Amino acid sequence: MEKQLYLKHKPKVTIITIAYNAAATIELTILSVLGQTYQNLEYIIIDGGSTDGTQKVIEKYKGKLAKYISEPDKGIADGFNKGIAMATGHWIGMINADDWYTPNAVEVMMHSISKDDDVCCGNIMLVGANEIERQKKSKVSWLNFGMYIMHPTCFIKKGVYLQVGGYDTGLKIAMDFDMFLRIKRNGFKIKHVDEVVAYMRLDGVSNDTVKMHREELSVMRRHLNGLNYYCSYLFNYLNRLRWRYFYKDPLRNLANS
Repeated sequence: MEKQLYLKHKPKVTIITIAYNAAATIELTILSVLGQTYQNLEYIIIDGGSTDGTQKVIEKYKGKLAKYISEPDKGIADGFNKGIAMATGHWIGMINADDWYTPNAVEVMMHSISKDDDVCCGNIMLVGANEIERQKKSKVSWLNFGMYIMHPTCFIKKGVYLQVGGYDTGLKIAMDFDMFLRIKRNGFKIKHVDEVVAYMRLDGVSNDTVKMHREELSVMRRHLNGLNYYCSYLFNYLNRLRWRYFYKDPLRNLANS
């Protein structure tokens, strides 16, 4: 009964898209948000001062956006933080300009949570060359070992951000890994929903695996101690070797990692 009352209330959800020179992909992202079956949505777009026509695409839909700004920023984390500061929703989701939602993504996630959940995350469909797809599941219990929570599938209560602080602008790739370890350290409940709720193309900044692993190890040193750190470091290192030397299909490797 408690869950039914919570769902009947239909909490407001803010979706944030950050973009920079994404003219070729952002329209699909925007349409996937505007086409959601969930009704109580607020959509915010933060553009980092694009020069390739991204702003022209966004302007087509400006009347359907709650907020939109275009100005230079300090990178992905800075864009996230600007969007969070503007958000008025009880829950916040992030879908970047080369990713997109399934039509009922928000509905599925909001119908899978209770008022006691703080974060919910789902599964993602990775899209590689020739539009080949592989599903990757979020693995909450693996979080110490790396970014095993699929950020585009996540919805986080705004109150969580208010307590743990914003994304670290000093990180260029692993800012989401740092955020989730901070969330975990503060005792918030992270729930996995076993449903595909987003698609992600494998040509973004997070696919620079060398930089990604380097930042992940830096974040581990920041948050993990003793045996937890050394076990996580070893797992991450061995996984990096596997990516580099044993797999010829990076899409399959990423999906199974």
